[in-house]
Amino acid sequence: MTHHKLIIGNCMSMQEIPDESVHLMLTSPPYFNAPFDYKGLFKNYDQYLGVLNRVAREVF
Repeated sequence: MTHHKLIIGNCMSMQEIPDESVHLMLTSPPYFNAPFDYKGLFKNYDQYLGVLNRVAREVF
């Protein structure tokens, strides 16, 4: 049986989802060089990479 659940929250800490319970993860991260969509979201490129790293670790 397939179960679908929509959770709106912070992707850097997905405590609502038990470890090793997801078979597929699809992401659409923001792009650092797209200021028209995410103006002021990141202070610098290192912060952007840090956010992506935290998300990747949580997804893994």
